[in-house]
Amino acid sequence: MFQRILLAWDGSQVSLRAFEVAIDITRRYEASLQAVSIAYSPAHAETSADRIESADAAHRYLLETFAEARDRAERAGVDVEHAVIEGEPPAKALLSHARVHGFDLIVCGHHRGHRAGRLLLRGVAPALVADATTPVLVVTEDP
Repeated sequence: MFQRILLAWDGSQVSLRAFEVAIDITRRYEASLQAVSIAYSPAHAETSADRIESADAAHRYLLETFAEARDRAERAGVDVEHAVIEGEPPAKALLSHARVHGFDLIVCGHHRGHRAGRLLLRGVAPALVADATTPVLVVTEDP
């Protein structure tokens, strides 16, 4: 059923929860899994140097948090790639990446209003669901 799975990764606890679900689905369907992170500069950055510094800090954060989580997949016998791409808005960048690379499932976490992560800010999961042409599995925080 699913052959290529994209996980939206932002380093948050809810994206870790979504990662665990994606690992399970990947194993079940003997699929491939790629985690994708979006590094972008906030619109409020005042200079191009500020924007570059923000994007570099986001890159480092995303790489470090994913490196810490990668062993979960390895212990489960799942190979996972990680790509950090730039794009804004994040949902549009994720959907474009999914389309270009032929993913047939997107797994993402959803932060309820009070907790916003670096990637999956409020509104990204609903935007993915609204605009995706492939299935989107939304994983929420623990109740």
